Amino acid sequence: MSEDKTTCAHPACDCAPEEGSKYCGEYCEEAEKAKVLEIGCGCQHDGC
Repeated sequence: MSEDKTTCAHPACDCAPEEGSKYCGEYCEEAEKAKVLEIGCGCQHDGC
């Protein structure tokens, strides 16, 4: 099974993940760990 993940692993985020990570940044990684359910992403990247 190949991993073709092209967006951040946080469900509300559409940003590209950082190299070596499945998240676009610390905000999304922490939100996912805390099981934060968001309608819109708060990562502050231009795409969101």
